[in-house]
Amino acid sequence: MTLRMPRLLPALLCLLAAFMAPAVPAFELPPWQQLVFEQRNFWATARGELNLKKGVAPLFPESGTEPFVRLEIQNTVGSSIESIVVDLAPADAASLARWRLSRGRDQRLKTHRYLGDSILRERREPADGSAASDGRTALSAGDGGWVSSGVTRIDLPAAAEGRTIITPHALFLLLPGLLDDPGRAGDYLVHTDLNFYRLVASPGGNETIEADFRLDEGRVEGRRGTRVLKLRAEPLAGNPEGQDFELMGLSGDMEFLVDGTTGLPLRIRGEAPRIGGAELNLVEAHSRPAPAKAAPAATTP
Repeated sequence: MTLRMPRLLPALLCLLAAFMAPAVPAFELPPWQQLVFEQRNFWATARGELNLKKGVAPLFPESGTEPFVRLEIQNTVGSSIESIVVDLAPADAASLARWRLSRGRDQRLKTHRYLGDSILRERREPADGSAASDGRTALSAGDGGWVSSGVTRIDLPAAAEGRTIITPHALFLLLPGLLDDPGRAGDYLVHTDLNFYRLVASPGGNETIEADFRLDEGRVEGRRGTRVLKLRAEPLAGNPEGQDFELMGLSGDMEFLVDGTTGLPLRIRGEAPRIGGAELNLVEAHSRPAPAKAAPAATTP
């Protein structure tokens, strides 16, 4: 048998190039390390704060030592406070672990550990009625102030095949990529508590808005040109609970207005309980420190 190398060679070269090409991450970390949103109305002030961190201890140290970044969220509406901590994979924002504390009339702590083919969900209750009086101090699911009230293993749905499992707040990290290519939304499946949602994104054009927010040591005021991303979360058939997708207290079809200069999300639109159409405006942002530059190599005299 005679091999036709002239025909095979181009195909072999293409295959070799594909294997040698560097992996392209699904997203890059955003330019911010803190965002604060706020909206005032006649009955309460809604405030949401996000903090992006690296180099902290994992929520579940026993789960492994793979690299991760952390997103800490604090939402406040009136006397109700919600604290969320999410550990995410730095390459694609995939969920690794999540911790959620709700405080109002009652306190509830839920944790989720994301495994290869399932999610381990645990509910915890205060042991003595005083656990986690400050939501920022109970970042360990094993805190002695909490006792387990139930553990559930959630099997991943068939729609998870080939998709990255994320939590709603990971969308803040994925915004730049979704703005450039809304079709990427199909690569993700959003997990809330027991439910899963497909993402549908579409460009919303450009919009100029009035902005007023603190940025590091200065202030940004005036008209800003933004790129608009429209986002919809579609529940999977067979979800065990009703609609529960929300982001910073907003739900329904959402719009993100991203500053064309800084890349910061200046406004989020959606539906709010008892209000209907509502929006959150950026009031404060802090930039992520620039990576340290490597020292120049010593020159040989």
